[in-house]
Amino acid sequence: MKQVYFYDKETKMFNGYDVIEDTAEIPANATTVEPVDSNGVGLYDPIWNESTHSWDSLTEDEWKQKHAAPEVKPEPTQEEQAAAQQMLLMADLQNKVDTLTDTVDEMTKSNQQINATLAQIMLQNATNAENGGK
Repeated sequence: MKQVYFYDKETKMFNGYDVIEDTAEIPANATTVEPVDSNGVGLYDPIWNESTHSWDSLTEDEWKQKHAAPEVKPEPTQEEQAAAQQMLLMADLQNKVDTLTDTVDEMTKSNQQINATLAQIMLQNATNAENGGK
């Protein structure tokens, strides 16, 4: 009994193996050459190379890139969407509060300056009234 390794007739890609009688003829799309490297380690997507009568292989990195699973981006739940919307609203409200606080602070400073100027004018008027009255 011997093992034979099949490959696709057109793509030459490895297509499984089977055991046949020692006297049986090897099928046209098969070989007794095992698809392993020199250390006996299986190959990555082996392809039969008819000119060299050996298996060609991808590198591990090439195989990983070829068979990489697409990144799955989970859809947010309705609760997550609502929470995100609330966070946006809160950020907007905080921005408005900060703007209003800045405006009130500026108006308070301006009002204090006006009061100080008014106090100086009143003091000057009072001083002028005293001096003018003598």
